[in-house]
Amino acid sequence: MRRWIATMAVAVTASVAVTGLGTAVDAQTTPAGPVDALRRQLVENRGVTMAEVTTWWREGEKNSFRQKTRAEFGKGRVTATDVRDVAGSNVPEPPARFLTFKGRTYCQGWICPAPEGKTWVLFYEDEETRPFLTAGGIDLGDPAALQAVLATTEAKRPGGVYDGTRTTIHQGTITYAQLYKASPGFRDEYGRKPPTGRDAKVKISWRLWLGKDQLVRRVQASWNEWVANGANVRDFHVVDARLTGWGAEIDIPAPSADETAGRDDWRDSPK
Repeated sequence: MRRWIATMAVAVTASVAVTGLGTAVDAQTTPAGPVDALRRQLVENRGVTMAEVTTWWREGEKNSFRQKTRAEFGKGRVTATDVRDVAGSNVPEPPARFLTFKGRTYCQGWICPAPEGKTWVLFYEDEETRPFLTAGGIDLGDPAALQAVLATTEAKRPGGVYDGTRTTIHQGTITYAQLYKASPGFRDEYGRKPPTGRDAKVKISWRLWLGKDQLVRRVQASWNEWVANGANVRDFHVVDARLTGWGAEIDIPAPSADETAGRDDWRDSPK
């Protein structure tokens, strides 16, 4: 997950680094399964909130990172995401925040300081940029990608109560190669080039907590990944994310042109 790892590395280098209604959309009939349940959620101006903790170790050194994400849905997909770093002792000030829409990502915070009179920076602008709802490589906003992960289920057992519903834990393992084939979100995070060699064989151990309505309430994922420079060093990652408020009304507006600076206008920004 090269693009995701690169973002985390920036944070580590610099510092060391909603409202929810809780009710599913279209609840008149019982979903046939998790994929069907997710499809029913992907309607206009509805969404979900996710709180995520990422921890990783390299040669015995531990780092952690927290984020909060709001995702807006529409027309069968994720249409926008609002991702905020949570302030902490190892997070630079002010914490970074990213708004992503199809074709554009906006940023504010320490990583993209804006000039006077502007509150946002246009961070990315290209046709391939899209918003995704992912946790530990698991794409939670794409029905086909979720189906591919669940197809690798090895065991099920009762889980705890999350977001007001009793859950069942599904768990299994999936490789980078399998995820890359099935998940647009993973392809974007990894770097849009297929994993090869030992990277293709990296295994993600995953657990999904599914509520009675078949929606994901918690995700855990862990994996060892080789360091990108080719050295015989591996990072161990653990992601723990909790989702609340499926079906909540969520509207993520794009910043206006008047409040947005271009990449060339960043104030004292790294380029």
